[in-house]
Amino acid sequence: MGRRPDGVAEAALSIVEQIRAVMAAKSSALIRRSAADITALLHPDFLVVTAGGKAISKADYIDVAITGSLIYHGQQVREIEARLFGTTAVATLLLDDHFTMDGREIIETYHALFVFTFTDGRWLWAGGQAMKPRDF
Repeated sequence: MGRRPDGVAEAALSIVEQIRAVMAAKSSALIRRSAADITALLHPDFLVVTAGGKAISKADYIDVAITGSLIYHGQQVREIEARLFGTTAVATLLLDDHFTMDGREIIETYHALFVFTFTDGRWLWAGGQAMKPRDF
């Protein structure tokens, strides 16, 4: 008790906090429908697989999540674990999403595996995959 974490534990905590901050900025940009802010958070070669199994690029993501029929009301990171690999971070997340798509309100929890890269002094979301939790 009362011991300070070692360097590895401190780095892990720090990366979790940094990725959580990126996710909070992402949520804010989605809610505000800010193309400029979401663009600043996404890697130029961004690629993600949606919970529906569709691979989408940065342009596709912005088209759907910012200018399209999907309207975010909130996204909360419930759990996050991250590992640092040089200038790349891999994070597992449990996300609570609240959005409207084509007039239908959706409140759902998703598991995600996201990849981030440290570029020009900041973390960018590079890609990953989201999926609905399943009972096993």
